[in-house]
Amino acid sequence: MDRRKLLAVALVGSLAALAGCSDQGSISANPADDDSLAEQASHDLTVIDPGQDRALVRDAIESGSTTTVGAEPPVNGERPLRHDGGFYSLSYVQTGTQTGYTGVIEIDYNASAVDGEVVEYGTLPEADRTTLDGLLSGPPVDSPDTEGLEPGYDRGTEFGYTESEASRSALVAGQEYNAVRYEGETYPVDVESRSETLPVYRYETTVVAESAGEYADTLREEYEFELSGLSDAERDVFEDALNGTNYIEDNDNDGFDSLVDRFRAQQPVTGDELSGNYIVRYDGESHWVEIRYGGYE
Repeated sequence: MDRRKLLAVALVGSLAALAGCSDQGSISANPADDDSLAEQASHDLTVIDPGQDRALVRDAIESGSTTTVGAEPPVNGERPLRHDGGFYSLSYVQTGTQTGYTGVIEIDYNASAVDGEVVEYGTLPEADRTTLDGLLSGPPVDSPDTEGLEPGYDRGTEFGYTESEASRSALVAGQEYNAVRYEGETYPVDVESRSETLPVYRYETTVVAESAGEYADTLREEYEFELSGLSDAERDVFEDALNGTNYIEDNDNDGFDSLVDRFRAQQPVTGDELSGNYIVRYDGESHWVEIRYGGYE
């Protein structure tokens, strides 16, 4: 079974376990100093999937803008990104189209033998190295993570190349090599690519804040609200959340019900119809509050 299937099975198992829980909603409240608040309300560049996405965002941050070609926008900008202590918003527009190549490259982590031509990772063109980065950050051949994998290719990633990148590539538009040697290990790879017209996107970044303290101040000014005048039932529910996540196990909890109304009347930092993340001042202290009410009637 390939890694994507393993992850899917694990996710299905987790969802099934959650489905068996009796809680109808939940609320948690954690103290929010400048650093933790800024972290909660942003994405760290280093945890974006390796490969083109991370390189693209870093280039956009460092230069202010960058252009990429692909079948769909490779990065969304729902939360600001943090990088080297600063915080940046990311936006994009489609500026045109260009002929290029899209496809999928797959890698085999536990092949017993390697047939065909082998290329050193370090000698590959930059576009090929960028495409492979996310795959080569996977487990080494002798890792426990590879135990139980069936023979064949274990993991894959989609790619988009311009014509110029494809003309320099050793893998796309005519695969020259059957395996890549990386950090002393050799991994078979398989590439399927096709020519098509691709959209061109221009990404631009804007400085949101130059430090965690500055960003936290902005967040508090825009989103923080005072949670006061609580009823005894509301206070019991919220103060239980101060000691860890408070799971609401039925649909008849007046305290939680009225707290949901209080929170939904405010602007969340992020949220949807099922849940929200809020900044709350309670008893003179800021808290990052996560409230889930999708299962609550």
